[in-house]
Amino acid sequence: MAFKLWALDEDTIYEHVFERYMQLEAQCGTLPQDLGIQDRSKGVLELAIEPLSRRRKKRVRRRNKTGLIEEDLGAAVDNYHVSIEQSISSLHSSRDNDNSTTGYVVWSTTPFFINWLLYSGSAAPFRLGTQVEVVNGSSCEGHTLELPKLINLSGTDRSKRGILELGAGISGILPVILGNFVDVYVSTDQRGILNKLKHNIRENLSQLTRRQCVSRTLQSGVQTFKPIDATTVEPPPKPTLSLEAAALDWEKINLQDEKTHTLHPELSLIGETSTSVYVIAMDVIYNEYLIDPFLKTLVQLKHWFQTIYSLKFHAIVGIHLRSQEVTTLFLEKAIIENRFTLYDIVDQGIQESRFNFYLIT
Repeated sequence: MAFKLWALDEDTIYEHVFERYMQLEAQCGTLPQDLGIQDRSKGVLELAIEPLSRRRKKRVRRRNKTGLIEEDLGAAVDNYHVSIEQSISSLHSSRDNDNSTTGYVVWSTTPFFINWLLYSGSAAPFRLGTQVEVVNGSSCEGHTLELPKLINLSGTDRSKRGILELGAGISGILPVILGNFVDVYVSTDQRGILNKLKHNIRENLSQLTRRQCVSRTLQSGVQTFKPIDATTVEPPPKPTLSLEAAALDWEKINLQDEKTHTLHPELSLIGETSTSVYVIAMDVIYNEYLIDPFLKTLVQLKHWFQTIYSLKFHAIVGIHLRSQEVTTLFLEKAIIENRFTLYDIVDQGIQESRFNFYLIT
């Protein structure tokens, strides 16, 4: 069964937060009681992203209108293995980390989100682009919201999809895996994070099995293929992925400044080449000081993409549920002060974890 969306407002914020943290308390014996670092004991992590069964799912085959057999691509079947260099010492260093960013290590929110998005049956609306039931408060009678595809598994849809990642950290997991299913992926964080982020992306480009990567910031080019003729046995060229890693400072960004097009060409790349854009931010809200600059950035991005490029705009914010006060404050500021339309993604698999995911439109 597909996930549902609970439309939160200033009256239902507190009910939602209370219920979610009560669920956590009820599962305290089975859920990890830690801050969420994937593994603080290793400098190099080896992560596997694969279906829970660790086997390729049996694909359902059906005939289309032309009589050709096609596969049901409602869920991904590929496995991914990434090697990530992290720096525990930089996390605690006043020299390397004078602004207290947590981006020097891998946090568990991101691998959980990728596994859910690719392999969970309930996440199908993000893979297929369908209508999702919206529940308003405790009412069972809601309406539906049309969601564009976040990722395109089939490869037959000609729409161009872009993802902008905020607060990426050093891991580079999302771009090298989700990049297989979009046309443009821009990964951003503070300037001090970029070198390690770029390194980890380059080290794992082999996971981009479905696309050829072209990049200005990563210095990666598209391979040249020979023309296909009747005698060749070479496969046709893969579609391209424009993959960039760039600095984006939430405290300084000003998209009303005309210089932004020069300072942030990667943002213009998404706007000029995509028909829809998703902003993804995983575990970037971990204290109250980050909430205002993050939401200010999101407000500007939404206005910019919608007014300049007429793009459909959606954001997915993943939160590791630590402080109840921080979660409540984030929702209050997003809904009441910044007047975002915000939905809780209601899914059993998510509710059985320490994470929560919100859709913002």
